[in-house]
Amino acid sequence: MVARNRVGLVYSYNENWIAGAYYVLNIIHALKAIEDDRQPHLVILSDSYENFMKIKEQTSYPYLEYIPYPFPTKPNTFIENLVNRLTDKLFKRKFIVKRAKYPKLDFLYPNEIKGLSNQLMKINWIPDFQEDYLPHFFSKDEVMLRKKYQKDIIVKGDIVVLSSEDAKKDFLRLYPKAKARPFVLPFAVSHPDFSMESIDDLLLKYNLPKNYFFAPNQFWAHKNHIVVLKAVRFLKEKGISVVVAMSGKENDYRNLENFKTLNAYISKNELENNIKFLGFIPRTEQLCLFKNAQAIIQPSLFEGWSTVVEDAKALGKFVIASDLNVHREQLKDNAWFFDPNDEKKLANSIETFLSEPPKISELEYKKNIIEFGNQFSELIKLGLK
Repeated sequence: MVARNRVGLVYSYNENWIAGAYYVLNIIHALKAIEDDRQPHLVILSDSYENFMKIKEQTSYPYLEYIPYPFPTKPNTFIENLVNRLTDKLFKRKFIVKRAKYPKLDFLYPNEIKGLSNQLMKINWIPDFQEDYLPHFFSKDEVMLRKKYQKDIIVKGDIVVLSSEDAKKDFLRLYPKAKARPFVLPFAVSHPDFSMESIDDLLLKYNLPKNYFFAPNQFWAHKNHIVVLKAVRFLKEKGISVVVAMSGKENDYRNLENFKTLNAYISKNELENNIKFLGFIPRTEQLCLFKNAQAIIQPSLFEGWSTVVEDAKALGKFVIASDLNVHREQLKDNAWFFDPNDEKKLANSIETFLSEPPKISELEYKKNIIEFGNQFSELIKLGLK
């Protein structure tokens, strides 16, 4: 029998940052894609057994275990209770608090859990350093908290996982004396089966024409939806009518007026027939719309490693992406790039796509998933004490 390392993965489901949940699911899928004798025993630390069952159903990973997190406490011993009664009587407080019942793990990711951090290698992930480039999209308090987290948890840790070489450059620039070693781990995506979805039914449900572009992103200000709206208006003024569908959570807790601003722009410029907001939709529906779109528009002002781009690569879709270093790092084929502050450049790309559709290069995306699994397996090796 193979002796499998016990690897803890912290999982939570939050529609306001769904990419975080997808990230853990993608890790599990990638580990399933490598050789069986290298697959670890995965301990899912989550606040919900329902979440665990969804993971089990979606991944069919063969070696899964659930442990509730935050961890349950274990009862104090007779001596500890005796001490507490004494200190409560003398000092009006109990000296020994209830202790968490920590699971036996060989590796934990991410490792931010007090009580376990001293027993295991401190390995954590920074998705990006957006606050360093776009501080105006954050409150001063949030910037301070993000920096404090990076300095207290990441910099003093053992290994910091970064999703791109671009993010690694930022880390080395911002924290040249960091104790933590950078480990670049670009993720690959794995998709649930969406063959049961009917594109005709979805077009009817969401009032979409057969031909449409797709921009699936949360409605955060840095996702830069406004440049798409301006490009569509510019095309409309030239007599070119296109439809862009946009799915995602329609709120930005950092910029509460963002979605209102987009709606106001649509109303002012009479783009209601051109821009379709779909809301936060089921993943299988999103993937079906993804697969059947003319192309994907990814206009972000900043990314760490874009899930949207990986989805496009996995589904063989062409991407019209903002000209970011990380996008160029991700997209070696099937992409054009535009200045994210220039709606005319985006409009020109869309117009060119319509008149001269580019040839799509076939990618063997399964290799990306296996490579992700192999690299995560290497990270586990580095993290074993």
